[in-house]
Amino acid sequence: MANDISENKSLPIRTSALLFLSLNLLICIVLWLSFFTAREHFPSWFGPVFLVVVGLLICIICFYIWQLPRTLSLVKPPAGYQKALIWLLLVLSVPCTSALHKFAPFRLDAVMRWFEIPAEYNLIKYNFILTAGSLLVILILTDLYCLGRKTQAVTGLVILAGIMLVPNDNCGNYFNLPWIQWIGASPLMFMPNSVVLLIGYCGLHGIRPRISILLMAGINIGVFLLGLGHLTKFIW
Repeated sequence: MANDISENKSLPIRTSALLFLSLNLLICIVLWLSFFTAREHFPSWFGPVFLVVVGLLICIICFYIWQLPRTLSLVKPPAGYQKALIWLLLVLSVPCTSALHKFAPFRLDAVMRWFEIPAEYNLIKYNFILTAGSLLVILILTDLYCLGRKTQAVTGLVILAGIMLVPNDNCGNYFNLPWIQWIGASPLMFMPNSVVLLIGYCGLHGIRPRISILLMAGINIGVFLLGLGHLTKFIW
């Protein structure tokens, strides 16, 4: 079996992908642990669900950290429909995450909301720019991939996944509060996006593409539901 495992040197900036997966893992572990001090501020049913979901996300990240440095010698590239689904889920990941900020900046009143942001929350303006810019970049990378510039496209995914981990949110909710106290801003909002992009990167290289599609869809749906829970005040 050992002979069936070979180093895949064709993956561009794989080391960076592993680094960003590891950073996402660290952020998730901190999120899981810090939630215990804030759980009384959420509905009683939410705590167990949240801890299980974040625990599953930790397991998913660990799985890809284990998979990425090795690949089966007979691994096949994803089918055409799988590639299309992966890129579709990459694009959808950004609007799903924007639900956490009431779908800004994809609202008709986005300009008005921009000028209403208090000075102490000016970092949110960068957050909105990153949201819109990320969607635009993913659309451009999708076009590059379709035009045959696959290496540049998947490299762009990894770079964007790293940019998304730059702390960009100082909204003082109970998820962000520990990060705001430590470094002044939180990396949490786009952390799921970063994970989805890195899973997509793996799937496009033939690393468990079917599983990758299911996991990407699951993360997108989970973040979207969390955003709706916040939008409706059902959760916080």
